Amino acid sequence: MTIKKAIQIYLDWKQTHTSVACSRYMVRLKHFIKFISPKSCLMDITGDDIIDFHKSMEPIYSPTTIAYSARILKNFFWFWHGRGQTEINPKEIIPIRFINADKAIVTQSDFEDMNFALGNDTLANLQKKLVLNLLWDTGMRVSELLDVRLSNISSQNFNGLRTAKVRSRKTMRYDLVVWSAQTNELLNQYLGIRLCFPMASEYLLLNRKTGKPFTSKSVQRWIKDIADMAMIDKDITPHSFRHGKANAILEHGGTVRDVGALLRHVSPSSSFNYLQLSEHRFLQTAGKFLRTA
Repeated sequence: MTIKKAIQIYLDWKQTHTSVACSRYMVRLKHFIKFISPKSCLMDITGDDIIDFHKSMEPIYSPTTIAYSARILKNFFWFWHGRGQTEINPKEIIPIRFINADKAIVTQSDFEDMNFALGNDTLANLQKKLVLNLLWDTGMRVSELLDVRLSNISSQNFNGLRTAKVRSRKTMRYDLVVWSAQTNELLNQYLGIRLCFPMASEYLLLNRKTGKPFTSKSVQRWIKDIADMAMIDKDITPHSFRHGKANAILEHGGTVRDVGALLRHVSPSSSFNYLQLSEHRFLQTAGKFLRTA
């Protein structure tokens, strides 16, 4: 079987359960095809080819990108190893996980400063403020937030809380998220306007000018602009709120299990990736174990 055909079969299979990952995998696998040329047969590829491929990436790509490429090739060769179409042992492909120690984490203070800096006097500001509060309360991924439809949102509970069903593009699984009464007030204000939009779209966060849902790049730009307005000297992204939510859970006495439940992780190991301490909590924790005299 040719490597080109093998990749197409694999991507067709991948498409059945994770379309977003499929498009990303395609880029790296096509890059691999180009590198190993003129080899064209799947059975002719060796582990050395994979090592040489990743070495060739080192002068151009970051360690994180190379590690991601290794995970893609590992998954690809596991697929064909199971079908007996390759002699490569996928266990030999070891992707290293790089976690930036300086990754920005949104703290309670950061959120309050950003929230204060942004008014809700216009539709645009109201949308941005709603996004800010939903990210802080729920720790949603930006893709999950942008996928929320009006029909996914529950009726208001007697205590002012509200829930919504969100779908992870990574696992295609639906889970519940819940937000505070304060965020629900913002949502009610926004829904009073949103339900008057002339578009038939079900998406919650809709661009009134285009009639289309907002993109993740739009939300990333909003968050950056709001952080600048609040004079926060951090490289804050929408995902920084997810790390902030994990820290807030732990600071309020929660456990790793609570982090996994509220951030909707399928694998417990995923929760440990969010246990990076904020600088304030790191200094507090480290200080307990330092000499005092």
